[in-house]
Amino acid sequence: MNKAYVLISSESGAEDSIISNLNRIDSIKEAHGTFGTYDILTKLYSDNILKIEHDISKKIRKIPKIRSTLTLLVNETEAISKINEVEKEVLEKHMAQAFVIIHCNTSNEIAVLHKLKEIPEVVEADILIGSFEIICTIVAPTYNEISEVVSNKFRKIKNIRSTITLNVVENQGFRK
Repeated sequence: MNKAYVLISSESGAEDSIISNLNRIDSIKEAHGTFGTYDILTKLYSDNILKIEHDISKKIRKIPKIRSTLTLLVNETEAISKINEVEKEVLEKHMAQAFVIIHCNTSNEIAVLHKLKEIPEVVEADILIGSFEIICTIVAPTYNEISEVVSNKFRKIKNIRSTITLNVVENQGFRK
């Protein structure tokens, strides 16, 4: 299964409309409003990488009020998935959630991924192809605790150069 993340910058106040349009695209299985550098994060899945490429260029980028997109293709060589779909839904409802995009020192993403696996709050992580090396999902009871995880646990991992944290906006998004 091919997987990609698309980070979206939008015009102010257009997030709900954009998310509604994203929900109509078959390959998009999740979309979340986020606080941070980007306004919306989507996850796309398909058996065919060309379908993902088509949906990004011909559908997502055509949605009105999207200013820009950043596509993060997943390299399926190694990943972390600590929870099943039911557990994921429960955590999304009752916990603060964030996506953290990680830039590593050259060729150290596997070592960093193994260290992330040891952090209880990391529930999912993927190695990326392109500008960044890893994206992961973290959950905690509050956004303050998410901040503490990134500051006190992530930044102590050898070979992490920088991180971008996108806190998920509650009740703004969907999961198919």
